[in-house]
Amino acid sequence: MNLTSNPFDRRRFLRASALTFGALGLGSISPFLRSALAGGVSPGKKLLFIFLRGGMDSVGTVMPYGDAGIPGTAPTYLEARPRLGIQPGDAYDLNGFCSLNPAMQGAGATDPKLHEIFSGSFVPGRPARNLAVLHRVGYENQNRSHFSSQQFWENGTPGATQLEEGVFNRYIGAYLDESKPMQAATVNGNQMVLMKGDVLIPVLRSISDYALPANVRLGTLPDAGNPLGSGLKGAYGQAGFNRAIQYDPLTYGTGKALLESLQFFQDNVLSVPYTPAPDAQPFYAAISNAGFRQSVQDCARLLRQIEDIQIVGCNQDGYDTHGSQNQRLPPLHRDLALAFTALYLDLADIWNDVCIVTMSEFGRTTIENGNIGTDHGQAALAFVMGGTVAGGVYDGDAASWPNGTLVGAGGRYLLEAHDYRAMYHEVLTKHLGDPGGQIETVLPGYGALAANDPRGLFTSRGFIV
Repeated sequence: MNLTSNPFDRRRFLRASALTFGALGLGSISPFLRSALAGGVSPGKKLLFIFLRGGMDSVGTVMPYGDAGIPGTAPTYLEARPRLGIQPGDAYDLNGFCSLNPAMQGAGATDPKLHEIFSGSFVPGRPARNLAVLHRVGYENQNRSHFSSQQFWENGTPGATQLEEGVFNRYIGAYLDESKPMQAATVNGNQMVLMKGDVLIPVLRSISDYALPANVRLGTLPDAGNPLGSGLKGAYGQAGFNRAIQYDPLTYGTGKALLESLQFFQDNVLSVPYTPAPDAQPFYAAISNAGFRQSVQDCARLLRQIEDIQIVGCNQDGYDTHGSQNQRLPPLHRDLALAFTALYLDLADIWNDVCIVTMSEFGRTTIENGNIGTDHGQAALAFVMGGTVAGGVYDGDAASWPNGTLVGAGGRYLLEAHDYRAMYHEVLTKHLGDPGGQIETVLPGYGALAANDPRGLFTSRGFIV
């Protein structure tokens, strides 16, 4: 039985399938169900996202030494952080105004090389300036709850705390293609809101987990020569082959789709030998958090081994640094920069088709707290890297950053300059492509927001070429 022939609405089927898998305890390995909807996006273009959970300290990641403050009103970076502050001589200058945290670049053979990637000096012959720093990304009326702000960043609608539908799921839904068995995947313990929605996108705790136990056979579907088939495919295939058998179309259709997804993954990923690029391996190995290391490697493998995959993503946790930030933040910075370094090398053969982007639900307070940490803040920071990226620092120079901006929101928080939905808009339309003009479906209300934008929050920054 072809799933697209089911006698009920496709979207209702997808929603009901999600409920079915939840009831079966299989929600974490939902199948990617295919649909013959709109197609035509740029072939081969891929997006890898890393969500930095907990609110990464944007001011402590890329330090804006150029903000001279306002005497008696607004402090400089070092004045706001007498114990946490990093001296300019210890950091890596990016543009004469902002500098990169020293944990993200080092001279050792297995130290991260983020500054060298930024400057274009890391690998001779590779394109220069394929790393962009997007400073002061956020949204107006910032919510400082982890749960709520993560929800808004993921569903694309500030204020919609209950909306369990993600921006990237909507994009995949707008451009589903029957001929592409797996267009997206999440590498994580559970599905994140960014990837939830009408399209069921598989969640892989690791690549090796997306498979049946060794003692359970996928088998074969029934056919005229073998009307029973074999294994699980035989059991679920009976519904379409033997019309005398009573069955529930939702249960059998969903089960068959899962088995087809598992078969595709077995044939195209698990059974295909894979080793990261030799020059990338030492940088992967140097990532201290084993779970994050495995997630990043698995994302890279999916991008390299599945030709038609478009969006994959994972998390890096731990950025809620209310105390002892000098000890807690550098290992996170180092691991993230090592991941970028490894990916830069590992994905070299598909570099022009790849865009890697980070996001975090908010930044931290500019002024340090009494526990030598920072609290929930406002504007965040994003890194964007790839062959279509115009490198540089955006919204982080003297022309775009007036003195006092460090505490320009409420006298305590970094003021946003660029709405996160505008960042998504540029990545989706200019990198992945939007030939059908579906961006209003993907980012609801975007046109009205961009049309009524007195602060320029939705103006394209041009970091994708």
